[in-house]
Amino acid sequence: MNGSGPKWVQRFFFLAVAVACVTTITVVWSAWRDRPEHASRMIADISINLNGRPIREHCTSCHPAGASVLGDADTASHPDIAPHLTEKLGCTSCHLGEGMALDEEISHGLPGLGARKVLQGRELQASCYRCHELAPLPGAEKAWQGYRLFMTRACNTCHHIAGLGRGGGYGPDLSHLGSYLGLELIEDAIRNPTKDPPNSIMPRFPLSRGQAGNISYFLKSRVKNPNYATPMRVQAGLVHLPEVSPIPSGSKLSGGESLLYTKHCLACHKYRQRDGRIAPDLTYIGHIRDSAYLRDFLTRPTSRVPGAIMPRIVMSPDEEQTLIAFLLHQAVGPVHVSLAAEKKDPGFTPAAATALEVADKRMFMKLCQPCHAAGGDGLGPLQPNLANFPRAFAANAEFFRRIGADRLRQSIDQGVPGTSMPAYGRLLEPPARDRLLALIFRAFIGIEVSDKIALAPLPPRPTQTFGTADRDELFSGNCFRCHGVAGTGSGPESLRYRPQPRNLTNRPYFAYCNDERIARAIHDGIPGTAMPSFRGTLSAAELWSLVEKVRTLSGTDGQ
Repeated sequence: MNGSGPKWVQRFFFLAVAVACVTTITVVWSAWRDRPEHASRMIADISINLNGRPIREHCTSCHPAGASVLGDADTASHPDIAPHLTEKLGCTSCHLGEGMALDEEISHGLPGLGARKVLQGRELQASCYRCHELAPLPGAEKAWQGYRLFMTRACNTCHHIAGLGRGGGYGPDLSHLGSYLGLELIEDAIRNPTKDPPNSIMPRFPLSRGQAGNISYFLKSRVKNPNYATPMRVQAGLVHLPEVSPIPSGSKLSGGESLLYTKHCLACHKYRQRDGRIAPDLTYIGHIRDSAYLRDFLTRPTSRVPGAIMPRIVMSPDEEQTLIAFLLHQAVGPVHVSLAAEKKDPGFTPAAATALEVADKRMFMKLCQPCHAAGGDGLGPLQPNLANFPRAFAANAEFFRRIGADRLRQSIDQGVPGTSMPAYGRLLEPPARDRLLALIFRAFIGIEVSDKIALAPLPPRPTQTFGTADRDELFSGNCFRCHGVAGTGSGPESLRYRPQPRNLTNRPYFAYCNDERIARAIHDGIPGTAMPSFRGTLSAAELWSLVEKVRTLSGTDGQ
């Protein structure tokens, strides 16, 4: 073997070069063979001017006079779009596409996100407000309705749109969305917000396919360089979008109730007959939350429920005071269901017993079903939008056998801090509460309220536990994959589980729990969740060291 290397390497190299040359020639020849057969074998080159922006197109090479297909006698010309003129607007100003491309696939919109994908039929409404200022416009009714829905559904509370002068800070800026995404992707993001990314906090709004499509028409018209304004006006922020009143026409509302509409509370929450179907019912909020809670939640929702997706509502001190006063004094009980006589009454009859059971079921549907679901599995309509997964009743008898009846009654009467479970103590009298609890056990859990089991005693707390470094290592080895490094419940395996792992930084919740309750959850696990039992795995020192780690993460003191 000499220094030049084996002869087969050189032969292989020349063979590879030959194959590459043949492949290149074949591809070029195929492209030439399949080139578009234009009328008169000429490329039409058209230039138009849209609000001072020169645009060149080749579209009429294949679509002479705006025909949909070259040589199609049935579509020999563009439909009448008066007062618009195709010779002044060209094709791409309405239909999009890549006007200077010669390849059919590329000219109809580059592959990828579909930002320039050709629009046709009713999809053309997505282009109207690229040239026209936003206002009611014949032919663009769906896009205008999409803007109204965007405003009345409070999308602008989380997303910024240029021209509104407010909103944003919680979701992506949508000011130029139409320049980057196609209609299909925009509509899909509205209808399935957790499809990409899967941990999106945007709720899935109760919109029909037509409503989501209308909003996508409006958003597709939000582009970086609109044709109705000069670049200088756009950059100077001189383009303004019209206001849309969320108050139903003809309504006469008090100051506090009108704020529920103007601050877009009812885009998500329910109040009496108006239901946004995204967030909890405010109809009885004055009897289940106090003024301090309402004030904190309005100004900083996560201070009361860590992880809450509700944005901060911007209002003046007077507006805040007016709204809180209205909720405390007007949004109150009693819950209106058909209540029959109590069994202890002398006139109680079997018919009254049936009426009472029906009333209890209606009470469950009003107060519990939105979160815990009609089937009691915790998958109620509001569940995807809550920071904490509602407790599942169905197929969860083991959990409820471990929980004392007093703790269950306390959860109903006082609520569970740090979660969306409110305090019903002022709304429900003890007899009604106990009947509701009995109904839940009978209908979903399948056992009696008194059916309990005794758990083995916890290992006694040692006088000395691990130091900080050892506690961190212990947590990393046993808890990190679900609860995450910071304990927020967003570990690398967290999305695999439903309910998702507990947020260990939830200060209000862990201030409410004593050390024994935390230790019991670690030692015995939590039935109905992915939290396993570490009984027999952890020593007493390790168990109570993890309790102290939870206290450190949540910033709470032991009890």
